[in-house]
This record gives sequence, C-alpha cells and structure tokens, in this order.
Amino acid sequence: MHVFLETGEALKITQTPDGLFISFDRAIVEEYRFGELREVNVGPVIAQRASGWEGASYVIQTLDNDGVILTEEYRLEDSGTVLIRDILVSKGESKQLDVRQVFDRR
Repeated sequence: MHVFLETGEALKITQTPDGLFISFDRAIVEEYRFGELREVNVGPVIAQRASGWEGASYVIQTLDNDGVILTEEYRLEDSGTVLIRDILVSKGESKQLDVRQVFDRR
C-alpha cells in the first residue's frame, strides 16, 4: 500500500485563485489545484490525484498503483471557527483507516 498522507497538529491553509496550499506543522506543504486530475509522485511511488469542491467541502482523492484510495475531506463548521479533516483509506470495499481531525482556529 502506497498512499500520500500528511498529518500535523497545526495547519495553515492559503487559498489562491487557482488552488489551496496546506502547510502541516509549518514544515510540509501540499498543493491542491482546483479541479485537478494529475499524476503525483514521491520517490518511486506514483499515484493519480483528483481534487475539487463538493458543496462546501474540498475533497482530495489519491489512488496508488495497488488500488488503494486515500480520500481527504476538508470543511468548516461552527461559523468557520472549526476545520474538520476526514481521512479515509480504502481498497475496494475494505476500509483500512478512518480518521477525523478537528482543528480550532487560532
């Protein structure tokens, strides 16, 4: 299983006209372009990534060569003071990982 999953205690999200930049603990930055469908790689691992808005949530799906799908969903709650990040790793009908992270605005 080869998926691209970054985690952190603190997130910084920057929005541009073309996409989002998410910084995890001020060290790792992921770039997501609105409506993207592209190949991404880290070292020898290659995967397909699609991302875009689904209603009020931003959803990113990454599919690796083994058929494992990493789905991340970001959305705001409580009048924009709380960011919810739902993470699901699955292969076929089988859930490998299901996590929710909650971030308070500082």
